[in-house]
Amino acid sequence: MKIELPYKWAPRDYQMPLWAALEGGKRYAVCVWHRRAGKDLCAFNFLATQAFRRRGTYWHCFPTYGQGRRALWNGMDRGGRPFLDAIPEELVVRKRDDNMEMWLHGGSLIQVVGTDHIDRLMGANPIGVVMSEYALQNPEAWEFISPILAENGGWAIFPYTPRGRNHGHDIFKFAEKHPESWFCEKLTVDDTKSISPEALAMEKERLPKEIFDQEYYCSFNASLENAYYKEQIQWLEDEKRITDEVGWIPDQEVITGWDLGHYDSTAIWFAQVTRNGIHLIDYHEDAGKTIDAYVKVLREKPYVYGDAFLPHDADYGGVSIEKTTLQQLRNLGVKCLVNVKHSESDQIDAVRLMLRQCWIHETKCKRGLQALKEFQKQRIPGERGPGQEVLYRDKALHNWASHGASALATLMMGFRPHSDAEFRQPDASYVT
Repeated sequence: MKIELPYKWAPRDYQMPLWAALEGGKRYAVCVWHRRAGKDLCAFNFLATQAFRRRGTYWHCFPTYGQGRRALWNGMDRGGRPFLDAIPEELVVRKRDDNMEMWLHGGSLIQVVGTDHIDRLMGANPIGVVMSEYALQNPEAWEFISPILAENGGWAIFPYTPRGRNHGHDIFKFAEKHPESWFCEKLTVDDTKSISPEALAMEKERLPKEIFDQEYYCSFNASLENAYYKEQIQWLEDEKRITDEVGWIPDQEVITGWDLGHYDSTAIWFAQVTRNGIHLIDYHEDAGKTIDAYVKVLREKPYVYGDAFLPHDADYGGVSIEKTTLQQLRNLGVKCLVNVKHSESDQIDAVRLMLRQCWIHETKCKRGLQALKEFQKQRIPGERGPGQEVLYRDKALHNWASHGASALATLMMGFRPHSDAEFRQPDASYVT
């Protein structure tokens, strides 16, 4: 029996340039396409065809594991056809629903994965990757995957709709500058004509203008409407407090604020407290490392350290089953103070207040700053307000950005401004 791929599917006219570019030798493709333009279906069909041309591991990545299951593994196109039907059953050797894996005749493996847990991706060697909704993904995932593809001659597609001027915007601008190996395209509803004028008019009436422009005209100018620190970051930018001119004072102690990831990322902010406020001078984040690896990072920097502020659970357990994180850090010579437990809302309020007293080093804190920009409320699925506006829970979304935001909250909850513009420990109950 002869089976042709793509299987019972063909690219739409406006999707053909992407397909042709990849078939023609481009290794990377950034596709900033409007909502409902068929991004994932097109990318997955391309992935499926490549899996039978070259034996290897192929990933279709989403911002979270759960989103991958909903959007692709259990997802359907407009006509009700499952996305996974892009690979007919006759070509599948084995399928595991629990891990979202398919082994194919010819030896290739296709996996649907989430980039919210980077450590789970380590050790693999993918040769084809789709970074779906890249603007919402953990940017560290591409930093991990990119060298692998460079070494094995693999390829990657980045299909997404903008989410402000974040790492999605960065990779779009990078692709524009490297047309020899990167395909780069932005398609709005005016380009594709894939949504009826009637449906578009209803969306325009329902959505705020900046969100409508973002979703259907691929504008990078809209900020996350549900971001907790949106106003504070905008104020810092307007006041030119986010700059590489934020200096490190060599003869003054550097304090740190930590978010401890036992199974995901650990984030550390580095700060100096001066008479005119708080200088956030550095930031570090990594995953899957032991405590001594993070202490090594501290020692490799030229700073003289003061207190390391830790979250309330630092003495409850750690990456080692033998000693808590607090015990490990103290044994390695780190001067630690453990905050008492505070509500999420209290921590967010503290950061909002203290950001008004901050200056941030733009380059050294780039990832941490992006985390603050994308730290956001959880959306309530399927619910709308009286004016059809999107509704959100007063609870933070736990994604890649929450680690950097939590680390800064730990730092800010560890001290308070005093009346004479000095900073001090608020009271002994904050430490152990």
